Amino acid sequence: MLIQMYWFAALIDAARVHESRAVHTVPPRRQSPGERSLQCPICGQHMIDQLYGGPGNVVIDTCERCGVNWLDPGELRRIAAAPDSTRNR
Repeated sequence: MLIQMYWFAALIDAARVHESRAVHTVPPRRQSPGERSLQCPICGQHMIDQLYGGPGNVVIDTCERCGVNWLDPGELRRIAAAPDSTRNR
């Protein structure tokens, strides 16, 4: 899923509203930064893979030039369902 950076937080908030179950523990990541190299589907340059700074324990790929984030299948749901100390309880 390719997401514009300026929509990223709003998309996560919307997904949390629709996520019916929150998990108490987050499973291990499926990948680590540096395990693969993706090219931006917009400009073709290599994307930066990094640990997402929020909940969910996922690696996201970012193209700073185009202002987009790439999420693999299931990662948005994983972020939305993950425990987060900043979420309302």
